Amino acid sequence: MYSFAFKTLTSNRGKLLTGLAGVIFSLVLVNVQGGLYLGLMRKASLLVDHCHADLWVAHRMIENVDFGRDIPEIWINRIRGLPGVERVEPYIVGKGTATRPDGGMEDVWVVGSDPASMLGSAWGFVAGNAGDLHREYGVSFDEVDAPKLGNPRIGDWLEVNGQRTRLVARTRGITGFVTMPYLFTTLETARRMAHTPPEYCSFFLVKAQAGADLPRLQTAIRDRLPETRVQTPREFARLSQDYWTNRTGIGISFGASTALGLLVGLMMVGQSLYALALDHQSDFATLKALGAEDQHVVSIIFLQSLTIAASGSLVGLAIIAAIRRFWSSPLAPVEIPPELMAATVVVIFVICTAASLLPYLRIRRIDPATVLQG
Repeated sequence: MYSFAFKTLTSNRGKLLTGLAGVIFSLVLVNVQGGLYLGLMRKASLLVDHCHADLWVAHRMIENVDFGRDIPEIWINRIRGLPGVERVEPYIVGKGTATRPDGGMEDVWVVGSDPASMLGSAWGFVAGNAGDLHREYGVSFDEVDAPKLGNPRIGDWLEVNGQRTRLVARTRGITGFVTMPYLFTTLETARRMAHTPPEYCSFFLVKAQAGADLPRLQTAIRDRLPETRVQTPREFARLSQDYWTNRTGIGISFGASTALGLLVGLMMVGQSLYALALDHQSDFATLKALGAEDQHVVSIIFLQSLTIAASGSLVGLAIIAAIRRFWSSPLAPVEIPPELMAATVVVIFVICTAASLLPYLRIRRIDPATVLQG
């Protein structure tokens, strides 16, 4: 049975290639679209994902980690006395405008951490290190943002909001959703650069004691500071991602294009199987004249659809691996987890199975008597 299915499938390579193209197109499109979406969402919560705080305490109207709202730093004392708290540190995320050497302007994010621990500070250093940020006026920048800042070198000076700063370290892979450069530094330098009012900050970063009941501690902080929003890193990351998804409509855009890709793939596979069935009506009529039941006909078409799905999936996965390896960049990261690839392969097999119903509906109406008449 498989021999007959394979021979009829490969008898017309043009139609076979059309079906394979449909599978490859759908698989690649869904994974790339999904990977780009996940990559953009990862950028939206970049600061949260790379900070090792157990809880984030922010203004109750906060919607996004990049858009911090000032809260009185004195509130930190209400948290320090709670059971289960190891330490609490202020954290600043402010906006600034950098003046390039050529006179141009560039908006930047200024991120300041407590100098004792540098919790929530930069990572992925390729020049300099976190210790260099303790130097007076010292800040780090990412290499992908170098053209935006006038292609500076380590040791160059940069003016931000009228304040002189010195570039003492360079990182790789730190770029946010809106692609404004991140400048990491210490708390007081960030306060000066971002013009944050004295004795104010953007967030409190809470580190819990080992074995502490985190949900209970979260509730205790909320009770102690009802004017704030207290969230775990996962909750705050989701809040930041939802902000951009809802404000930009990016989820609808990616979802619509993904659905269109699956629809096109379904049509291409169905059309190929249907055309192959029409080319071999006499062969199917002969099988039915010899006593083949409908389930035998279904199994032939089903095997053909599975062959197309399996072959197309192997090629598609190879293309996806190449895209993830060579196309992904800090500005347009393509995050394709194995779970996404596995799910799309399953969807492709379901689509091909559904597409096999189209030629079956035509073949089941074939009259075996046409063989005798021929």
